[in-house]
Amino acid sequence: MWIRNCWQVIAFGNEIGSTPLARTVCDEPVVLFRTQSGAAVALADRCPHRYAPLSLGRVVGDQIQCGYHGLCFDQDGTCVRVPGQDTVPQAQVRKYPLVEKHGFAWIWLGDPTRADAAVVPDFHWMDDPAWAVAEGYHHFAANYQLVNDNLLDLSHESFVHEETIGNEAVAEAPVSVRLEGQGLGNQVLRVHRDMFDIEAPPFYKRTTGFKGNIDRWHTTNFTAPGFHVIENGSMPAGAKDRSQALERKVLNLITPETRTTSHYFWGVVRQFRLDDAELTEYIRDGIRRTFDQDKAVLEAQRRALGDDPDSAVFPISIRVDAGPTQGRRLVQAMLAREPNPSPQPSPARGEGAHRARGPLVSSIARSME
Repeated sequence: MWIRNCWQVIAFGNEIGSTPLARTVCDEPVVLFRTQSGAAVALADRCPHRYAPLSLGRVVGDQIQCGYHGLCFDQDGTCVRVPGQDTVPQAQVRKYPLVEKHGFAWIWLGDPTRADAAVVPDFHWMDDPAWAVAEGYHHFAANYQLVNDNLLDLSHESFVHEETIGNEAVAEAPVSVRLEGQGLGNQVLRVHRDMFDIEAPPFYKRTTGFKGNIDRWHTTNFTAPGFHVIENGSMPAGAKDRSQALERKVLNLITPETRTTSHYFWGVVRQFRLDDAELTEYIRDGIRRTFDQDKAVLEAQRRALGDDPDSAVFPISIRVDAGPTQGRRLVQAMLAREPNPSPQPSPARGEGAHRARGPLVSSIARSME
């Protein structure tokens, strides 16, 4: 059911401190804290004595102390002290590989011998002084693959985000989908739209300052299981010189929490007006409102699907499903490589029907031929 042998974001680095931080990833409760030297630690959030969450305790020096009976565990998860007795049981809490990079804390839930820090996904824009950053976090009560689908089909901007980044031109523009790269984990799915001589949506008017119609484009670059770099650009309509364009990237890092909930870490980076703090806050607020709109739709969708979104059957498919279809194919390939892959659901019945997981791919592909 879960892809564990990959790096996933569990927190912003600045969230981790001397107070235990509880976070669940792929149904696994984890506690995060820092040692006195500043090293970030990730342990299973369960004391082996009576299974109380360690996150209810406190950090004492380089150790975390259970808040129930005071057992202390070092940064490797080894029990080193039991109040009231000299004998310390041979008790161990699982320690997870954790890497801090690009402002995020990345966790590896699978086989620790496969946790290569060199393959942490590249989000260097977040801590590159050449880029101005507005970052944030959302918690979605929706399955992570629904969030992926949403980002791989931006035609919804026309209807969900009219107040911020969308208008009808987005849904009307043709979309191209292509898969680049070879080898599992190295493939990038690119979903692209060009929109020519269109009215600028409200968010674009404020952030670019362009007067009149604009030419606009965006490309979603997706790497499984949940990383999206959306490249946005716009310039005055009819301009031939791309140096007149203002470009930014919307970085989306989706981490499953449970089957029906997700962590959504995001950042918007730009290379223009770097020192304009007011603009940065405007972008942060605008993107927050935009993702609030996504949250409302996706959480309603999840409620309609029920508590088993992987078994859902969608009765029809349309052209804009091409991106989400390819994205789910990449996720399914990673799931199949896990030590205990989830069973494949049986094919959906009915013309044009598709399930939310594996068979969705072939049925949508047929409907678009």
